Amino acid sequence: MTAGMSWRFTRPVWLFLAGSFSFGLAQAFNALFLNFYLRALGLGAEWQGFVNALPALTLVVAGIPAASLARRISNARTLQIGAALGVVGTALLACANGAGLAVAGGLVQGVGAAFLVVSSAPFMANHSDEASRVTMFSAQSALMTGAGFLGNLLGGRVPTWAASVLGGGAHDLRALRVAIIASAVMQLLGLLPLLRLRPSGRPRKALQGRTLAVRDRAQMFRLVFPNVLVGLGAGATIPFLNVFIEGKFQVSYASLGTLFAWTSLATAVTALVQPWLVRRLGQIRAVLVVQASSLPFLALLGFAPELWMVSVALFTRGALMNAAGPVYSAYAMDTLHEGDRNAYSAVNTIAWDLGWALSSLASGVVRAHLPFGSAFTVLFTVTLLMYAGSVLAIYVGLYRRARAVRSA
Repeated sequence: MTAGMSWRFTRPVWLFLAGSFSFGLAQAFNALFLNFYLRALGLGAEWQGFVNALPALTLVVAGIPAASLARRISNARTLQIGAALGVVGTALLACANGAGLAVAGGLVQGVGAAFLVVSSAPFMANHSDEASRVTMFSAQSALMTGAGFLGNLLGGRVPTWAASVLGGGAHDLRALRVAIIASAVMQLLGLLPLLRLRPSGRPRKALQGRTLAVRDRAQMFRLVFPNVLVGLGAGATIPFLNVFIEGKFQVSYASLGTLFAWTSLATAVTALVQPWLVRRLGQIRAVLVVQASSLPFLALLGFAPELWMVSVALFTRGALMNAAGPVYSAYAMDTLHEGDRNAYSAVNTIAWDLGWALSSLASGVVRAHLPFGSAFTVLFTVTLLMYAGSVLAIYVGLYRRARAVRSA
C-alpha cells in the first residue's frame, strides 16, 4: 500500500487541481481579511465569531443532502455547483454594509463548501488507483497551500494598494472591501476549469432506498471522531490567528500577510514530503508522527512572548498539522468501501464543521467578555487539549487496531 507511488494523473484530475489552486488563492484572501473586514463594518467579536461559524453551521445542515446529490448527479457536477455558490457567497460578502449581507454571504458560502467538500475526496479517489492516491491527495493539498502562500503574500498588500488609489488608510472599509472582491474573482477563476469536467460512470442509487447507507459504521466512527476533536480545537483559535497576532504584536497587514504566506509555503512543502513519509512509516503512522510533533509548537504559538517565536511556531505547527490531512483522507478512502466514501466525506465534514462552528461561536463570546490576553490564554488551552485528544484517538482507535489486525 505504500510502494510505487505515481504522479501520472488524468485530465479531469489536472482540471480539478487547477481549480484547487485558484480556490487556495481565494481562501487566503478571505481568511486574512475577513475579521478585519467585519470589524470595519462595525461588527464586534461576537459577530465575528458568528460569521466565521456560519459557513460551518450551514455546511452541517447541507452536508448530507449534498452527498446524496453527489451520488445522483456525479461528483463532477457537484463540484461545479459548489464552486458557483462559493463565487456568489463571496460576492454577497463583498457587497455587505452591515450584518445582513455578511450573514447571507456566509450562508451561501457554507452551502457551496458542502458541495465541494463531500465530492472532492471521492472525485480524487475515483480518478486514481492505489499507486497514485496518496500522491494526488498530497498534491492537491500542496497546491491549495502553495496558492495560500501567494494569496497571503500578495493579499497582505492589497488594502495598502487600494488605499493609495481610493484614498484613506489600509484599515478603511473601502480598502478591505477590495480584498474581499479579489477573493470573489479568484473563486470565479477556479470555477472555469471545473466547468470542463464531465461526469464519469452512471449515477448510483442509494442502498435499500436509503440516502446514505453505511456498511461499516464502527470504522466510520473511528475515522470521524478524531476530526471532531480537531474541529472543536481549531475553531477556538485558528479563525482568529490574524486578530491574535495583530493585536498582540501590532503588526501591519503586509507583515501579517507575509507571515501567513510563509506558513502556507511550509505546509505545501511538508504536504509534498508526506508520500515519502508514507513509504517509510505507512499512512496512519505517518499521520500520528506528524500531528503529535505539532503539539509543542501549538503551545509555543499560543504562549510565546516574542513575535519571532510565534512566527516559528506558526510555520511549523501549520505545516505539520495541515500536511497530515491529505494522508488521513487517503487512508480513509483506502479503508472504506467505495459506497461509503461520499457518506464519510459528508459525515466527517459535518462533524468537523459542527465542532468548528460551536467553538468559533464560543470563542466570540469569550473574546467579548474577557480581556484580550486572558481570552486567548483560555482559547489556546482548549485548542491544545482537543488536538492532543485527537492524536490519542487516532493512536487507540486506528493505529493500534490496524497493528493488531496485521499481527492476528
